[in-house]
Amino acid sequence: MTSTTTAADARAWLEHVHAMIREHQIRTVRVCAQDLTNVARARYVSTRHFLEQLEGGHLTFPSALFGFTTSADVLPGPDGVSFDGGFPSWQLVPDLRTFSVLPYAPGVARVIADVYAGDDAPLAYAPREVLRRVLARLAHHGLRVQGSFEYEFYLFRAEDGSPAWMGRQCFAETRQAEVEPVLLAILQALQELGAGPEVANTEYGPGQFEVSNAPFWDIEIADMAFYYRTSIREVAAQHGYRATFMSKPLANGSGSGAHLHHSLFDEEGRNVFFDPAAPDGLSALCRSFIAGQLAHAGAITAVCCGTVNAYKRLVPHAFAPTRAVWGHEHRSAMVRVPHARGVHTRLENRIPGADADPYLSLAVILAAGLDGVERGLVPPPPVARDPEADDEAPALPRTMEQGLRVLEEDHWLRETLGDTTIERLYALRQAEYAQFLQHITDWEKQTYAQLW
Repeated sequence: MTSTTTAADARAWLEHVHAMIREHQIRTVRVCAQDLTNVARARYVSTRHFLEQLEGGHLTFPSALFGFTTSADVLPGPDGVSFDGGFPSWQLVPDLRTFSVLPYAPGVARVIADVYAGDDAPLAYAPREVLRRVLARLAHHGLRVQGSFEYEFYLFRAEDGSPAWMGRQCFAETRQAEVEPVLLAILQALQELGAGPEVANTEYGPGQFEVSNAPFWDIEIADMAFYYRTSIREVAAQHGYRATFMSKPLANGSGSGAHLHHSLFDEEGRNVFFDPAAPDGLSALCRSFIAGQLAHAGAITAVCCGTVNAYKRLVPHAFAPTRAVWGHEHRSAMVRVPHARGVHTRLENRIPGADADPYLSLAVILAAGLDGVERGLVPPPPVARDPEADDEAPALPRTMEQGLRVLEEDHWLRETLGDTTIERLYALRQAEYAQFLQHITDWEKQTYAQLW
């Protein structure tokens, strides 16, 4: 379990896992951890061995995996993660609260683990631990977060790589009926996993879909997103499709977002974003939370956009933010305020793309909002027109190079997420960007090959 779990809770969850294993005849457990390039790493563990290790053994994890770039080159780092240090093994400590039976893989379960570099403390720059620290700051203020990531993704036919359907068929009923078998299979799998799917539909791009989930609390928000993408890929593959959460898989297609819907609640269970006396129903705390996110818009973008491709989604008039503005029901704003009020009052941060790390994205957005509350920041008026028409509104980083500069220079970001976290993110992303700059693109070949 984790350092915050009591002995009684640990025993109760262990008994629950034993019961699940017996009931569903689980033979194999995938023990998973999130690395710093937003790749879910896993070890397949026999049920017998898994249970033995829970009772006092140690599941291990090669530390080199936290030095993997997106192309799986090894980038040495701290804590002995180097050729000099020998890349020692670390420990995987399963969080049994995340134990889940995979409905589409008979006899297989999955659990998320925390990574421990030593015996007593989780790895400080592991994404799940980074989020846990921010949630602790929120709890210090007597607050907790409820929310979910709203994911978009593309399905391509495995046989020829073509989109599941062509054209702009957003919400088109007949087009949705054609892909209903895979869509219903995805919904059923997510429901059985406990992800709480609410709405599914075709989206704006060819072969693009969206599935929204019910809200969860605190770290579960990111844990469910972690499960969500893997499960959709695996169910789609069983139906002859390849699912991708790449932010911009088609040059002329719509980008795929992972919009973060979030609300804050106090210890009495009240939504502190709501103020019935305010003209628009938003509390002063909510406005400060918005202002904090706007103030740190560059940092949020730099953390959420972890790939060269992620920035290609952030273009004008594409239902993605390009400037640090907020607005009521405005889908070109960075922070959208949906019309719901009362207990459902919430914010939607539209920066994260579908390939964003859910743990780090949630952490930096919450930390930015909390900074606004702690400093009593006040946001500018909400945008009521095209944000691109406002030259004074700060522009978001638009390239990996600009994002890297923010990671390197933003002192608040380092203080908030930790020096080592930012240094590792910078090193891994700089390595990816260097590889990208050496690559000759199709556009270059088509444009230049016949000129000279």
